[in-house]
Amino acid sequence: MVKTGIRYQLFILTSKVALSTLILLSIVYSIYITVFADGRNEYSWIPTIHDGVLTLISGLLSSVVALGFAWSFARKVILPLNAVAESACKIAEGQLSERATHSIREIREAALLVDDFNAMADKLEVMSSEMKKWNAAIAHELRTPVTVLQGRIQGILDGVFEKDDRQFLLLLNQAEGLSRLIDDLRVLSLSDSGQLYLYRETVQMDQLIVTSVELFSDELERKGLTPTIEAEKMTGFVDKIRISQVLSALLSNTIKYSVSGKILITCHLINGNIRMTVEDEGPGIPPQDISAIFDAFYRANNVRSERTDGSGLGLAVVSSIARAHGGQVSCRRSGLGGSCIEIVLPAEIN
Repeated sequence: MVKTGIRYQLFILTSKVALSTLILLSIVYSIYITVFADGRNEYSWIPTIHDGVLTLISGLLSSVVALGFAWSFARKVILPLNAVAESACKIAEGQLSERATHSIREIREAALLVDDFNAMADKLEVMSSEMKKWNAAIAHELRTPVTVLQGRIQGILDGVFEKDDRQFLLLLNQAEGLSRLIDDLRVLSLSDSGQLYLYRETVQMDQLIVTSVELFSDELERKGLTPTIEAEKMTGFVDKIRISQVLSALLSNTIKYSVSGKILITCHLINGNIRMTVEDEGPGIPPQDISAIFDAFYRANNVRSERTDGSGLGLAVVSSIARAHGGQVSCRRSGLGGSCIEIVLPAEIN
């Protein structure tokens, strides 16, 4: 079997260098003797035994020194590479917490390789953890509507429930909830893979907001919420359907979690950006949870966590759509006493 290890290759290389050096010394010595030899002695150019021994000893010492340096260099390269290889094997076996190590005496490039490998392993571990959380959360969110659908349908078949409009309406509501959940998951999946494509068009933003609020007029009235719209006339080059989805998610979120009172929806053009806000009177979001509200399946540890309806994907979808437009979304304390969700989008794109 052909040996291809770094140590073996370095040994062969340094041996060749030492041998070449020995041969070169012999050639140079021969040329020197030829040029500067004593003309009275025709054999003066021939090296003596003493000269040969000195040359051989010099060559051997050079070889030993070269091999020593090569061995030291090889260790500085091989140790971090072996650490990376061993850690990679353990990670492949499922030990995602495994990390490679290196010392400060190792070569800078090899140490950087170890650091980059560990950074990649950290991201892989985080992704694996997030995937497990996602799978558990998705299973949890799907279980309730599927269980209700299965139980109701089985009850209808067994004669426990009547086949009336009320039962079919309940089944339809559960099916619509499943459809919304699947659509939200699809949006997040496309966003994470960079494939959330937009179909931009020139949209009258103020009219889009009015239309979206009108669609929720009955739900707002039942909750005791009075919407106030402050939107200047403007156009934006956006995906109309996606922005409508954003407004629907924000209004739905407000209806679910805010107390009765006033909600304020604004839209203004500031420094070439469209700034939309949705504010309510409370109870708001705890300051320690604000940074996480746009994560999928998030629910704060306050009155929001008492609600069992909703998937916890609404604000994550809002964030994904905003980023796809080249914008951003943020949350802060509202002057009304609750929360203020602000979306900033570029009015035009190059």
